[in-house]
Amino acid sequence: MKKIISILLSITLASSFMISASASSKKAEVYSVYSDNMLFRQNDDAIIAGTATSGNEITAELLLNNAVISSGKSTAKADGTFEVSFRAPSGGYTQYTVILKENGNEFKRLENVVFGELWLAGGQSNMMYPLGQAEHGLEMMQSGTKLSPWIRVLTTPAYPEYKGSENLVPLEPLNDIKNAAWISGEDSGIYGTSAVGYFFAAKLMEEIDMPVGILNLNLGGSAIASWLSREAIDSDAAVKKHLTDNGRYFPANEWKEDGHNLYTDMTANYNLRIHPARNFRISGMIWYQGESDIGQTAQEYSDCIDLLQRSYTEIFGYKNGLLPFVFTQLASYFYSEDGLCLPQRNIDFSAIQQERPESRALVSIYDLPLTFIPEAGSIHPETKKEIGERMAFAAKGFVYGKSDCYTAATTEKTEIKDGSVFVTFRNVGDGLEFSTSLPTGFAVCGNDGIFTRADAEIISKNTVRIYSDSVKSPVSASYAYSVMNMKSNLYATQNGELALPVSPFVTNQSNVKQYWIDKVWADCEDETAWHVQGEDFSKYHYLWESKNAEISYSASDAFSGQSGMKISSANSSFSVNPLLTFKDGIETKTFDDVDDNYTNYGTISVNIRNNGTNDVKLSEIRFSKNSVLWYTPALFGTSDSSAFIPADGKWHTLTFDLNKLYLFGNECGISSPNERLKTVKNIEFRFEADGESDISLDAVRFSPSDENPGLGFDADTKNADNLFEFLSAMIVGFIGMILSIFE
Repeated sequence: MKKIISILLSITLASSFMISASASSKKAEVYSVYSDNMLFRQNDDAIIAGTATSGNEITAELLLNNAVISSGKSTAKADGTFEVSFRAPSGGYTQYTVILKENGNEFKRLENVVFGELWLAGGQSNMMYPLGQAEHGLEMMQSGTKLSPWIRVLTTPAYPEYKGSENLVPLEPLNDIKNAAWISGEDSGIYGTSAVGYFFAAKLMEEIDMPVGILNLNLGGSAIASWLSREAIDSDAAVKKHLTDNGRYFPANEWKEDGHNLYTDMTANYNLRIHPARNFRISGMIWYQGESDIGQTAQEYSDCIDLLQRSYTEIFGYKNGLLPFVFTQLASYFYSEDGLCLPQRNIDFSAIQQERPESRALVSIYDLPLTFIPEAGSIHPETKKEIGERMAFAAKGFVYGKSDCYTAATTEKTEIKDGSVFVTFRNVGDGLEFSTSLPTGFAVCGNDGIFTRADAEIISKNTVRIYSDSVKSPVSASYAYSVMNMKSNLYATQNGELALPVSPFVTNQSNVKQYWIDKVWADCEDETAWHVQGEDFSKYHYLWESKNAEISYSASDAFSGQSGMKISSANSSFSVNPLLTFKDGIETKTFDDVDDNYTNYGTISVNIRNNGTNDVKLSEIRFSKNSVLWYTPALFGTSDSSAFIPADGKWHTLTFDLNKLYLFGNECGISSPNERLKTVKNIEFRFEADGESDISLDAVRFSPSDENPGLGFDADTKNADNLFEFLSAMIVGFIGMILSIFE
């Protein structure tokens, strides 16, 4: 028996030895994230990792013209992994060779290696959006434009493989990304990488005059929690609590590799993408993400951003304070019923930047076109060049010290005096400037909490005065606080040019009843504007349409701003109306970004000039609830809904009372207050004239209501213009007589 046991023990020991020997004897290899054409950060540790036989010596040699100019050694660890480093030279347009050796024997050679500045491009789909689909990138690809060989990008699969599957999400971080590879700008694969990342690199390379590399690590639809490590989350009580409270924290012992979501679940993208790249020393990070986390509170998202920056500073071995973090606000999209969670989140971004201004730069993008290709959808605007270049502008300023204007200007101080709100900004560069002559995007409100469009003027290098004649005692001012802000036009300047648009703001959000939703049609400046409504109807639409008339826009027809609307007609009756709705088949829908609720506004005013020889009558302004029901406001201070515009070539401001509304334009009988103006589908300006008409119309304005007078009664038959109005006055008079009997 002892002999048998001895034999079995010997067999067991021999088997164990062979398994151990097999585990420690590995063919030396570097991970896939290191390849030909790669870029290391200049003047830092260039680290290369891989696997080898435990205990063997690993050497890395940097060669230039076959001469070793830098080298380093290390020993493979017990688990068969190694990290070896050498000191990187200064950046420049020189290509090197790196040779890896195991116990003196070469096992890997990396060609065309360069040194410069290396940045991580992280985030979700708008960062992942490929160069070949971007507005300028598509043109370059189709024309065969040869891009710079000095731009280097680490490419990775959209769904990294783990255990032979693209669907599993590991509990533990991976050391490598299978099928990762470095490419240069000359490689056609560059068109499949991040457009924002490419344009950032191209512009930064131009500014700092050396190669720029991008770690292209992003995934469409990914939440910020998926980019955080478990170690980081567990070390941060606030973030861990946020995730736990929202059912998004998963203890390690409950993790199932086939039961977690790559897009939303904590650690998923960190484990698959970030950890394998941890040995790269990076210069900073550009970040375009937040759409998937728009439902988080401002504090939750801010805490996650802070943890991301702090943990990546440690992960990537950044030694000069916190890792530089350049991030962008979000493009316009309808995320909520009123659309206002988008501008609110962009305001939150301003606060996030101000929490660590020395290491964070914010890029504003609300002014950029929102055109998109059908394959990408309206949440993915094809304009990416400007965003990448604005990020490079920011990096040039606060990372490379070439400018002190590096982040979107934010409010520093607010003062209310003399019926105006004075807002002072930080980071305005050479000073503030409007991009056009008509300041747009501003609004103010009084104690009633109802915002209305406001005027603005720049009174000093960093201060703007915001005011409205209709709000005598303002308590708050806003700028670009609307789902659609493409017309908002306040910028910082640098070297005589527009820099970044000023960040959206609301100076006081404590007592708001209704925000001002921009009515770009009311300025009569442009023929078309972008409207948001799903994928099929989000595009440029005409702002106004006409019946029996021709409309055009010119500077000579402007009451204010750069242009106004010219209306020409040879008919006795004609009309114009802003387009608030569109046809979806047989159904009429209101554009998502259009404010159709006018219940809080007390007046509408319009500026009209008669350029012809015949008097013109503005017969009524119709506020239509649907195709059969409309209300007409009275000319302010009168019981008449019409006004004559004499042929005197002068501007006339006509103001109408939205608390004196006539059903079907009936001027006798009952008048209603502005509560009737909820869900307005159309606003029509109807005109009458004898002969040809030539008028200019501009600057339609709404003012809040000071009072609600309730129903009004007009029993004076002398004001009746027709039989219907005469009978209405008679009925109202009869009702009044009956009521007086019972008083």
